[in-house]
Amino acid sequence: MTTLRERILDAGVGLICTEGWDRVTMSQLAHHVGVSRQMVYKEVGARDTLARAIVTRHADRFLAGVTDQLRAHGEDIVAGVSAAVDYVLRAAADDPLLKAVLSAAHGGTQDLLPLLAIQPEPVLERAVHTVLREAGELYGGLGLPRLPELVEVVVRLTLSHLIQPFGPVEQASEQVAWLVRNALAAAAGGR
Repeated sequence: MTTLRERILDAGVGLICTEGWDRVTMSQLAHHVGVSRQMVYKEVGARDTLARAIVTRHADRFLAGVTDQLRAHGEDIVAGVSAAVDYVLRAAADDPLLKAVLSAAHGGTQDLLPLLAIQPEPVLERAVHTVLREAGELYGGLGLPRLPELVEVVVRLTLSHLIQPFGPVEQASEQVAWLVRNALAAAAGGR
């Protein structure tokens, strides 16, 4: 059963995709969900809290897919990380919310891009923490002394490709695979 909070967040996503974030009001959201404006505030807080909740939930959904991709490739770090990057970039290309946030097609003055690109939380820190936890479990035995740094660089590079695509997804995935292969070679050479 969907909670009221989930219904509010779903309605928020729908309105962002059709109207643009700058046109989303708490009254409009309440109307779409069929509750009072006060109930919306009680469930999600102020508008900035709503934005953070929507972006955080969306990031968590992407990170679940990233985790699945990493796990599907077991200890093969190059294949796992490359598949995870490929998943993120392909899923993002078809994602209506990310399209709305990244395209600026609505011409609004307020947007959600800072939550993706400037503020470390809810996306960057959450992604680094999640991927590092998973990488530690999967790749901890590979002898990568700088695994936390490698994870952060991979996450930042992936977000960069997400926000400012340059070339095909395969090219971005190969860049990340190259980076990971070189990190493995450097770790092996340093032993």
